[in-house]
Amino acid sequence: MAYSIRRSEASKTKETRAAEQLGRLLTQDFAVDLERVGFYLVRNLPLINYHRFEVMSLSAMEEYDKLMVEMKGPHNGNTRR
Repeated sequence: MAYSIRRSEASKTKETRAAEQLGRLLTQDFAVDLERVGFYLVRNLPLINYHRFEVMSLSAMEEYDKLMVEMKGPHNGNTRR
């Protein structure tokens, strides 16, 4: 069996579908002002939306740091302190 660097297909869970939808939403129009979206998120939607977005953001930052350590080693200088 040949070695492949491609990652296996992620199983389609609610979480992976939500992540894919969010990724498409964030990349479909780069002219959208994300700061204004954040303003609207906090000012006009229920506060639970902000808290859930914050949890997702923190999780993404932690996973990014882990990925950088896996790719470049622990002393790459890209981890947040």
